[in-house]
Amino acid sequence: MIIGPNFYTAVGLLGTLAFMLLGLFSTYPAVRAYEKGRNFAKWYIFSFFLFPIALVASIVINDKKEMLS
Repeated sequence: MIIGPNFYTAVGLLGTLAFMLLGLFSTYPAVRAYEKGRNFAKWYIFSFFLFPIALVASIVINDKKEMLS
């Protein structure tokens, strides 16, 4: 076994890395929605918990500025 007695340390480090990458990747749908006139913070939280759905939704939503015109 490569990891040996440090199994929990490896799981903790990989879990932390996954958590940080999810936080980084969650900014993309939030920025796309912000560019279309939506609230960045709400979209960031939405994309953090439901990334695949938020990614598709941020691409599909209409621009708020075009809707007001």
